[in-house]
Amino acid sequence: MIYDLVIGFAAGGILFSFLAIVIRLIDQRLRRDLAEILLSIALFSLMWFAFIYLMIVTRYIQYIPNLYNKGIPLYYLIAPCSYYYVRLKLYPIAKVPRRWLVHAIPFLFGLIDIVPYMITSMAEKQAFMASLAHDVSLGYKHGYGFINQQWHYIIKLALAAIYLFSQWQLLFMADATAHSYGRKLRFSLYGYTVIFSLFMLVQLGMVFNIVFNRQQASYILMDFDKLFWVSLLYLLVGIWLCIGPYITKRRIV
Repeated sequence: MIYDLVIGFAAGGILFSFLAIVIRLIDQRLRRDLAEILLSIALFSLMWFAFIYLMIVTRYIQYIPNLYNKGIPLYYLIAPCSYYYVRLKLYPIAKVPRRWLVHAIPFLFGLIDIVPYMITSMAEKQAFMASLAHDVSLGYKHGYGFINQQWHYIIKLALAAIYLFSQWQLLFMADATAHSYGRKLRFSLYGYTVIFSLFMLVQLGMVFNIVFNRQQASYILMDFDKLFWVSLLYLLVGIWLCIGPYITKRRIV
């Protein structure tokens, strides 16, 4: 039962994330908004993460070995894109600082780190995927990279925690300084940040459990009680960002 819910929520999250991106592509106003472009990048990265994890959970990953690990650089974009989305929505006329490219450094390292797996033979990839399908802890134990793969989990979520703190700080400072922005936008940004924060915090908890209890890593990564909340919150993120553009248009009493 809970397995089916996890699969259903994750698939629903992917669907709504896709729809949220499409909405931002077909709406001329949103398509020209840098904040919405950054949010679409974050959504696509989340969608890829959910898709690959779904393939691992269902063991279909062994049939698409070439797609594995390609999302590593994308995952580093989720938190900074989310942060700048909120920042640009709060301060739309403010210039993006020149140093913003610094936030892309982890993405570049991620691009480099996927090369060893890319140049591995197809036979070896298929053998590894077959093993991964039965022991998901191999996802951070394998040697197909220039750095220990567990550091991707740790660094990605540690950075996410920092960006989330900064994202909340933006919202609180905007309220504390009586920054003028609409009630509808305030409702939309707070709602998104609450759901996104919970989504990331559950994952942080899972990674901390793995770091301090490596022998149970495979069980933790496939703990459907926790995956239930991860997939449910991901679904809520997708739904919220689908209706977000309409929330900011309607009147909130």
